[in-house]
Amino acid sequence: MRHYGPPSGSVNPLGMTTVSRAMTTSLQRYRRGALALVVGLALLATLAVRESDASGPATATASAAKKVSIVNFAFKPGALKVKRGARVAFTNTANTTHTATKGGSFDTKGIAPGKTKTVQFNKRGAFAYHCKIHPFMKGKIVVE
Repeated sequence: MRHYGPPSGSVNPLGMTTVSRAMTTSLQRYRRGALALVVGLALLATLAVRESDASGPATATASAAKKVSIVNFAFKPGALKVKRGARVAFTNTANTTHTATKGGSFDTKGIAPGKTKTVQFNKRGAFAYHCKIHPFMKGKIVVE
């Protein structure tokens, strides 16, 4: 065992403890792992913000197809206008399950990768929805 304190038999005026190289290496690995985790989470948050509606939502009109695609971790378009009674198809093009949910109004439940679920909108209003699995994913349906 190698010591990183004062030589053996000497007085230890600062109260330093003896630390083995293995303990130091283990602590360094822990700190590197923690730093990597923090950097990874920061990168993920940055990508989520970049994928979100940072520049304003893309809005599809009633004349366009009534479809919402789930691309990675975002609803495309972010906002959609439809006529009352319209059906909106939510298609998951991502490689993980997502939902489209507006509490009390509609819930697609899990939409597996490559699958589509359709919701009919019979009431006028604005319906801000999200993914229950990934709550940072948000979209809006405006029914006229």
